[in-house]
Amino acid sequence: MKRFPLVAAAWAVLLVAGFAVVLLWGKPTANATDELAAAMHPATPVTQEAAEASAATIVRLQYPGFQSGKKAVTKATDFKVEHWVITYTDTTSGSPAGVRISITVEKGMVEVTTFP
Repeated sequence: MKRFPLVAAAWAVLLVAGFAVVLLWGKPTANATDELAAAMHPATPVTQEAAEASAATIVRLQYPGFQSGKKAVTKATDFKVEHWVITYTDTTSGSPAGVRISITVEKGMVEVTTFP
């Protein structure tokens, strides 16, 4: 019976060490809010790959009906501001509908519009 305090102390040390490992090394799981915030504020300068990834995340989280639609990517310059324009369209309902996501290259500003 004199072993119980020793076993209890060892168990307590292992328990505390386990919590310490989880707190120090454990990475929190990204939730939808964090993913959307990252997609709405991409790192600059925004490459085509980063713009497409941001647009895919925005569509997946906010406009899931357009995920399976046709995607078009263009680079445009308006008033000397370069931006990526990613458009997802769905024509299955008879009239074209979609979501257009514009992301500036230099500042990473994101604008999302829908069209019926």
